[in-house]
Amino acid sequence: MSVTLNTKLRPAGKANALRRQGLIPAIVYGPTMENIPIVIERRDLHKLFSTITRSSRIELSISDHDQADDIDVFLKRVQYNSITDEPIHVDFYHPDPETPFKLYVPIKVVGEAPGLKLGGFLNVLFDTVRVHGLSKDIPHLITLDVSELDLGDAIRVRDVDFGGVTPLLSPERALVSVVAPRGMETEEEEEEEAMLEAAAAGEEGATSEESEGESEEG
Repeated sequence: MSVTLNTKLRPAGKANALRRQGLIPAIVYGPTMENIPIVIERRDLHKLFSTITRSSRIELSISDHDQADDIDVFLKRVQYNSITDEPIHVDFYHPDPETPFKLYVPIKVVGEAPGLKLGGFLNVLFDTVRVHGLSKDIPHLITLDVSELDLGDAIRVRDVDFGGVTPLLSPERALVSVVAPRGMETEEEEEEEAMLEAAAAGEEGATSEESEGESEEG
């Protein structure tokens, strides 16, 4: 997913004066470019925040810039006013398109797990996953569909298609699971317990026979 944000080169003037005009100061930087100071219309910035995630690729359209009209960036940092909670400054990062880098991608859980109707509860172990790859391959979101999870089931890293990026977690790591309440056992757990009890009973029987045999010989 890529969204476009229209910006302008930052004009002369103090930051507070620009903010009073409805313009939010920002900076664009990266390993292959010089820093570019820009301003963004406050309403455009709010609209952007309502549609992107922290790993969304943003296409900055910078007017009055003689070197590049469009630059692919990621949202790096937002500073907020401590009283109004309004954004007052934004940092955008432009990665080298040919060099893999690391970024946290948000997780979105969808669907209703059948295990919840049996009394289980959904345990979301991660709300983001750190990945490694080229900027063009970074996913906007990782969606986990839990609609087939019964009690005791889980979606692990190895079960997820990460496309062209590599997750920086063990393949066996669970991302989300359906956990049975304390005192409730899944069928697999019951079967495992029954097998253990049967094995224990068999061992006791064998021990008794051995004891009886020893007594008869004595």
